[in-house]
Amino acid sequence: MSVKALQRGFWLSFWTVVTWMTVRGALIPARLRNLRITSLSGIGPVYAMLSWGYGPGNRPVNVIFDVQFADGAYGSVTVDGEALEAEVPLIGKAHSGEAYTITATLVYRILGQIVTRQMQVSAQVE
Repeated sequence: MSVKALQRGFWLSFWTVVTWMTVRGALIPARLRNLRITSLSGIGPVYAMLSWGYGPGNRPVNVIFDVQFADGAYGSVTVDGEALEAEVPLIGKAHSGEAYTITATLVYRILGQIVTRQMQVSAQVE
């Protein structure tokens, strides 16, 4: 192979990777990962501390978390898409070892359009 063919192959590969990473970062919504309640705090009003991460892609503009506990306690919070943790004020009593469900509604802006995704996680407070 000639040097010119190798250079052409290198630049073609380089620009393919750059284009793919740009499309992935701008057009594909980032998935919510590892959503969980890390702790409960407070005596009067109880707060649930949420923690999460994102996969690769375009992060959401904002995220709405709705938390529901098995014994009836519930709460909701809306956060910016760059946040990775939040405190949710709860109505009712919640305690360690109790089962919960979190419904997350993610709002993205992709090419000027609003795109909404929803996911649900169930677990127990540790």
